[in-house]
Amino acid sequence: MAEYRAARASQRIQQEISLLFEREVSDPRLTSVNITRVEVSGDLRYAKIFVAPIRDDADATRAMMSALDRATGFFRRRIATSLDLRVAPEVRFLVDRSIEKGERFLRALEEIRKDER
Repeated sequence: MAEYRAARASQRIQQEISLLFEREVSDPRLTSVNITRVEVSGDLRYAKIFVAPIRDDADATRAMMSALDRATGFFRRRIATSLDLRVAPEVRFLVDRSIEKGERFLRALEEIRKDER
């Protein structure tokens, strides 16, 4: 039951965060952010929000993460209010590198195909 609740909360938090980015966040450092997934603990007290920067720029990624770290209180309050939670989950933003890894893997496969020809 707790797993189902956490999975549902993860989906709802991801939707809410995406809407906040779309409608209310005006910080230019946060204009090119993709929310890739959200993991919520079984007791709903902790939420890991995985983000992937659209641009492949280390400085921009650092600036984005800095801005997200400063805005965690805002996101936490909005999540608690919109999801009607008694306790707001502690929000933590993490960079999701899975897209980069997938791109490197695809490039490696392409190189192998070229070598085979």
